[in-house]
Amino acid sequence: MLSSRFLPHLALIFAAVAAPAFAFDPPHGVPAVSIVQPADYLCAIVSIRSTAKDTERQATAVQESMRRITTAVQRSNTFQLHQGPARFFGGSNNANSLFSKPSYNPLSLQTNLRILCPLTPDADFFETIRQLTQFVAAIPLPGESEVKIISATLAVASAEQRRDRLMQLIREQIATTRAQLGANVVTVTGLDSPVLVRQLDNLSVELFLDYQLSATLEK
Repeated sequence: MLSSRFLPHLALIFAAVAAPAFAFDPPHGVPAVSIVQPADYLCAIVSIRSTAKDTERQATAVQESMRRITTAVQRSNTFQLHQGPARFFGGSNNANSLFSKPSYNPLSLQTNLRILCPLTPDADFFETIRQLTQFVAAIPLPGESEVKIISATLAVASAEQRRDRLMQLIREQIATTRAQLGANVVTVTGLDSPVLVRQLDNLSVELFLDYQLSATLEK
């Protein structure tokens, strides 16, 4: 029995087919079947927190900060806001950041927004981050509010549109496995998984399915 398995530990894939799929780094190596393409977006995850001491003031400050950032993005000709659910949680002051204002109260209310910057073929990854940093820094915030970019990654607009091509490549892999190994039974599972995305370099991503293939050899 021969088997290969690709098990990514995290994928930020959203339910809507047209929603961006965000790149991550799978811990189990490069998939056998994949598609390499340029990324469509650079995605910055922006953390918003309040330093107020009571929960009511924290909620008011974070809500107003979200409103101001959202308005600034909507008025921008460059950036877009990823429309996902807002999740609130207690903060920590240990996170690394690309841009930060004064240190956070570890008990403060916090939420994250994702800002997308469309990438052109001649885009520069670091210049795009610099532009995002300057854009976020220039947004006026209410008192007792702080913001920082905690990470940046690449994203593709419609990863699921590549499913048919990936399925074709997997069928070709199955045929090759049969021919090269003399396998009389080839089993594939996991083909219903989302199309996942791995970042290759500053502008390119690799799309793949989290599937498992096993072959039974003839005796």
